[in-house]
Amino acid sequence: MGVRADLQARERAAVADVVASTLRHDLRNKLASVRNASFYLMRKMQKTDAWSSDARVEAFFQLIDRELAAAEEVLTRRAPVASSERPLCHAGEAAERALLEARVPEHVKVERDFRARGSVPLDVEDLALLMRCLVDNAVESMPRGGLLTVRTWDVDEGEGGVSLRVEDVGEGLAPEAYSRAFEPFYSTRPGHAGLGLNIVQRLVLRNGGKVALDGGPSGGTHVEIHFPNRPEAGGRKRTAVQEEIWGSK
Repeated sequence: MGVRADLQARERAAVADVVASTLRHDLRNKLASVRNASFYLMRKMQKTDAWSSDARVEAFFQLIDRELAAAEEVLTRRAPVASSERPLCHAGEAAERALLEARVPEHVKVERDFRARGSVPLDVEDLALLMRCLVDNAVESMPRGGLLTVRTWDVDEGEGGVSLRVEDVGEGLAPEAYSRAFEPFYSTRPGHAGLGLNIVQRLVLRNGGKVALDGGPSGGTHVEIHFPNRPEAGGRKRTAVQEEIWGSK
């Protein structure tokens, strides 16, 4: 599978994950309603002659309870990846790849500031998908052109780690939109699925990071992501290819 095909496959998988998560949430709510209704009917039936005269009545309520519990277990089951098993990649490499894949139009100027030497706990394809979602959003917010800035840097204070930031000078968001920006299927642009920022948030949180959204002083939208250090992430040297891409910053 080629690089572009692999990224597209991961993008489809990420969208499917958002849809599945939304369906799981909806189904859990419906199962809770069924459980409450079943409990109410059981309490009513316990006061009737049918409860004591027909053993099947209680058996059926027990069956309902077991099946609901089994369904809820399926909906909440996860197979999390331990942080020690997660691969590491350099943020600048993934950012550069995302910019190439996004095919930024000529009327959008790109400013790169890749200073991070540390690594983040994602494989390069997942981080490229994350960055691609941010770059696509930024480009779409600047239909008449503008400046797209992508930064990565090492964080020394606190828990340390690596931070990434994507900035645009586009239309920005209305104040009330910030609280909903990461919701699945929420978009302020007609015809858009509204999944990009939700995919970003899922990938970041799943790998122990934090993501924040704010507006620039002169408009536009800024998205900042931080991945704290894990023991083997710090001090990793860059490869020869990475040195060629980034220079000796």
